[in-house]
Amino acid sequence: MSTRRFSHKAALTALLCLIFVALPLGAAAQTKTKIVHWQHSSPARDEMMKRLAQEFMAANPDVEVEVQVYPLAEYLNKVLVALAGGAGPDTMQVRSNWVPWLIPSGMVQPLAESLITTEELDTEFIPGPLEPLKGADGRYYGLPTDVQTVVLFYQPQLFEAVGLDGNRPPTTWQEAVEAGRRIARFGPDGQTERMGLATGGYEPVLISLMLQNGAVLWDEAEKLPRLDSKEATDALQWAADLVTVHRVEDPGFGSRWTAFRNETLGMVYAHPAMMGSFRSTHPDLEFGIVEIPAPEPGGSQTSLVTSWSLTVTSQASDPELATEWLLFVQSKESQERWFLETGELPTRFEVIQQPSLREDPLHEPIMWSLVRAVSQPWISDDVNPTIRAAWNRLRQGEAPPEVFATMQLEAVNAEKATRAERGLD
Repeated sequence: MSTRRFSHKAALTALLCLIFVALPLGAAAQTKTKIVHWQHSSPARDEMMKRLAQEFMAANPDVEVEVQVYPLAEYLNKVLVALAGGAGPDTMQVRSNWVPWLIPSGMVQPLAESLITTEELDTEFIPGPLEPLKGADGRYYGLPTDVQTVVLFYQPQLFEAVGLDGNRPPTTWQEAVEAGRRIARFGPDGQTERMGLATGGYEPVLISLMLQNGAVLWDEAEKLPRLDSKEATDALQWAADLVTVHRVEDPGFGSRWTAFRNETLGMVYAHPAMMGSFRSTHPDLEFGIVEIPAPEPGGSQTSLVTSWSLTVTSQASDPELATEWLLFVQSKESQERWFLETGELPTRFEVIQQPSLREDPLHEPIMWSLVRAVSQPWISDDVNPTIRAAWNRLRQGEAPPEVFATMQLEAVNAEKATRAERGLD
């Protein structure tokens, strides 16, 4: 046998060996399942989600998770276009009030019952943010995320400065007004130098006040908003009176967040996430947190819960694996990290009821607000702005009957338009 022939034979044998060895690796690479996840961008959330993806992949070597983030301004439209074209991600973050129309459109899939049943979801998660995610078939089509309630931030040092007990924040609307009037300060020309209490005309705050006051904001028979009940309009009038009658809030004073940081605002209705914001910019700022004051002694402290949903899209080829990924993102351990590292509120009872959270004076009222919180009943993103517009018109002196009638008409028209656009009528 010639050396040349032997060399050719050896080379062929070596090549076949390489192919043989490489085949299992190639086959393994080809069977690796990829999950593409979309969400709107925020620095803390982006970092946390990418860390969770790395941890999930480490525990599941045959899975690849790709987290794609987009600016909020373009995100929602991108989701709509992608889903309509059948080219969306496997899992995504969407507004919770979108889920009721995404379900009949066939753009999302229910969570895999093999991993978590409807009964388990009802038992393990607080009801407020979970409610919009339930389909007509009784199954859930998402897990709540990016959850926020409304609480009251206050500055004990300003209470003490005007002779109030800094350890006794207001528990009723009347007490809040009285404390606000004591704290508010005006210059010789009547210009505001310090505000007492502010809502900012922020829609979740205004809706929370309505709910507290006993308003039923949904006409179940008509499937439309009902904002013109006496309970709803009285609450909105109370919020406007903070500006026009009691003069504890001055929209012309500038940002309520800047005022609170500069100790020129005694109390502010806000999402709990502002705690992290205040601490990051003004670490020495002294403040307390309580549940929002009730309309009357012993009254309701119900808060509106705003939330997004983690959903499995119709594009997911393995809905069970997609569900497993989302459950990992919202596991007990993950929710603890979300809260402590980003300020996103937990939704699992076992996290909310932890002694370490219930015993913390800042965290405890937030946990209670979650248990009492309810979701908004409408699906249109254009209903809430009608409430803020009504607050603006009231504080500018327009006649309340006309303001309330216009608010109701605009809210109904907004909901009808959205339902028609989404094919729900």
